[in-house]
Amino acid sequence: MGAAVERVTAELEGLVAALAACPAPTVADTIAAVETAARLMDASRVLAVAPLARDSREAERLGFASSTAAVATLAQVSERTARARLSLAESVTPGLSVTGALLEPRRPEIARALTTGRLGFESAVLINRELGKSASRVTSEEGAAAESLMVGLACGGDPLGTPLPPISVDYLAGHVRALGAAIDPDGARRREERAALLRDVWVGKEDDDGLFPFGGRLRPELAIPLLRKFEAARRSPRFTSGAESGAGSGSRAGSGSGSGSGPGIGSFDDVAEIHDPRTPGQRRHDTFGEILLAAIAEDGAPLINGRTASVLVTVTADNLHRADGRDSDPIGTMSGSDFPVSRRGVERFIDAGGYRTVTLAPSGAVLGISSPERCFTTTQGLSIAARDGERCFTPGCTTPHTALQVHHVIPWRDGGPTNTGNGILLCYWHHQLVDDGPWRYRMTNGLPEVRGPGIPEWTRSPSPFAYAA
Repeated sequence: MGAAVERVTAELEGLVAALAACPAPTVADTIAAVETAARLMDASRVLAVAPLARDSREAERLGFASSTAAVATLAQVSERTARARLSLAESVTPGLSVTGALLEPRRPEIARALTTGRLGFESAVLINRELGKSASRVTSEEGAAAESLMVGLACGGDPLGTPLPPISVDYLAGHVRALGAAIDPDGARRREERAALLRDVWVGKEDDDGLFPFGGRLRPELAIPLLRKFEAARRSPRFTSGAESGAGSGSRAGSGSGSGSGPGIGSFDDVAEIHDPRTPGQRRHDTFGEILLAAIAEDGAPLINGRTASVLVTVTADNLHRADGRDSDPIGTMSGSDFPVSRRGVERFIDAGGYRTVTLAPSGAVLGISSPERCFTTTQGLSIAARDGERCFTPGCTTPHTALQVHHVIPWRDGGPTNTGNGILLCYWHHQLVDDGPWRYRMTNGLPEVRGPGIPEWTRSPSPFAYAA
């Protein structure tokens, strides 16, 4: 055995040296060929731990507390990997009867495919685990048939022997689980009951960056629509960076007239630059934010003390109207957060949700509270949606109006009125970027115009009624 290991090691060293010196011209063939050898090596690893899998006393004789500890230490792998090797070895290696005679492996199909290099370690572990879940509730014939189907699928063939293209272990997992549930009369119901008990969503404590950790386990009827919403948002164009497009600078509420489009612009959404610098996680965050904002604003949404769930930001009038330090000085506090809110953040909250003035006595007692100010009504928002179309006003952004915020084109801090002639709809993300992003917005004769990446001249959104005939 030692001589065989030395020969294999020498051959593998030669293979590694060849691959390192000269990348293979046919990558697909090379990966497939190398993986065949790797699968045989995986089989050797599983067979090597078989004595420890069959008899835990063997680990004690080696000076280890358990078989898992022995494999993890001797093989220099994690205990999780060690447990997986031991569990698989117990299923694919012959057992011993009370008389000492060899018995057929519990999973003979997995054993044959594994030891011939057709089945990889991860696939074998997956199939073995899934069969084990229903082993006590199905007949041996049903279990054997399911094992044959699963192994055939993993090795690239259907039950009739028709060759199939190779698939990843992640893709295989769904089919294996479906087969496991099919042979288990109680499998689906038990799994659903267990999922109902294990469902969970949690929000952690605010960290040093002012962010709240968030996670959980969702039932499929909630997770699947959420994933599809994420995918739809990923595929929808969202424009943020136009440094290369020559969008030009200018005030967000720039003056002047004219609404012609730039050269080569066939339509409002026919832009030259498509660039989204957000990471996938950041895009999912912003999409999730749109979902939450739409749910909170929905009629019939749960209330807290008679009010819609919202964020309370407090700032003194002196700090709010002070002209200096506008960019980042902390002037506000947010209920539920330990961190102050910058002036820019306070202004963004007021722009989206308005504010109320609370008058305090010198002693601190409340003398009065005003009606909401600088706040677009629901009716105004619907009117703007009817004028501009039911989506974010930024070209290329397809967020529907139900998840949008009304933005003051002439900023409220500069005296911009809160009426439909000074409002446009922006999605959560583009509203965050309205001060620093490449897009600029203005109103001309009561109609909004925009310029930015791929649209160097002020351009008016086509009316949604322009296509009605």
